[in-house]
Amino acid sequence: MPEPRWNQLATESNSYLRDIYTWSKNINMLQYEQNQDWNRAYVYIFYANHALAGIGAITPAAGEQAAWNNVKGSAHFFRAFHYYALAQQYAYPYAQTDHPNGLPLRLDADATLKVQRSSVHETYRQMLDDALKSAELLPAETKRANYIRPGKVAAYALAAKIYLAMEDYEKAAQYAGLCLGLRGDLVDFNTLGADAPAKLYDYAFEADFGVSNPEVLYYAVSDNGYAMALNNIFKDRAEFHPDLLALYEPGDIRPKVYFRPYVDFEGYRFPVFKGSYATYGNFSGLAVDEIYLLRAECFARLNQPDKALADLNKLLQNRIEPAYFTPVTEQDTELLLKRIFLERRKEMVFRGTRWEDLRRLNKELRFAQTLVREIGGNRYELPPNDPRYTGPSRSLK
Repeated sequence: MPEPRWNQLATESNSYLRDIYTWSKNINMLQYEQNQDWNRAYVYIFYANHALAGIGAITPAAGEQAAWNNVKGSAHFFRAFHYYALAQQYAYPYAQTDHPNGLPLRLDADATLKVQRSSVHETYRQMLDDALKSAELLPAETKRANYIRPGKVAAYALAAKIYLAMEDYEKAAQYAGLCLGLRGDLVDFNTLGADAPAKLYDYAFEADFGVSNPEVLYYAVSDNGYAMALNNIFKDRAEFHPDLLALYEPGDIRPKVYFRPYVDFEGYRFPVFKGSYATYGNFSGLAVDEIYLLRAECFARLNQPDKALADLNKLLQNRIEPAYFTPVTEQDTELLLKRIFLERRKEMVFRGTRWEDLRRLNKELRFAQTLVREIGGNRYELPPNDPRYTGPSRSLK
């Protein structure tokens, strides 16, 4: 964020973003509670609880079992999905030793019940239970007309993510495999015409809520409030860090698909993100590319480099120009893991996954990172495993 925008935030109602940007220990809580991350997730959980209570009181008639299963499975999925999102911000990272700072688990439709905070392990067990129940109940279509509603592949993908966060790599690989067995197609970025001058400013993917994108497993977008406050819209707001842009090597099509130059009235240019699978917002749902990278990581951790390489190279072959593509052949699993993490960094830009990756990988000394920001002549650091990786929670009322 450039200093003029930093200073401008101080006079606005969302000045708490200054505190978040520098990982302050003293966030302006009066303003911070205006953000909807906590509230919206619990609203969706509230709806899911009501759906579960309602469907539980219904005995399906002949011919209604599939519809009944779909309603109940969807409710379990939505509850798991939103608890997972909440946990990445407001619960401590999962570790083998339990921690008391999990989430308040509301599992009843009665909003007047007082619920105390659960431990981290209790939180993850609950979201995993919901995800697995949804996987049992939801339909297994390989193609859906509406990806805003989950199917079995989305439930498998969510279960794989939860198992990954819990460091159960065998189970994560298993559920990733179940997901990819139903939906494993990738978009070949070579076919998008990203080099065409006429497409320089075009968004790369259709605005049809993922229907035409074979990679979309479940369609969701992040809160546009952050995009309005900090996103790459005007020159005095926030720019992509040069270190990110420098990660892409010659022949990689992703920079052309993901970024475009923005020209304002003064002719000032910097990259703007155009590669969201959602077009009108930042895609934060579940997609095939993430599941290939997830399974590749699990295979590498399980000392199965050939399987990891197969998944990694399948993705890269659809992201790199044929003349530049050389399959990765690294057999050293430590080096292979680093390559997989690098590809996660380059592939899932603006997906909302970077923060959760930092949180879980910081627990391993060999992958830990210290984040640094310099602004206004001051240097701000966020060391690995710092408590500031967990945001302050809202009221538990």
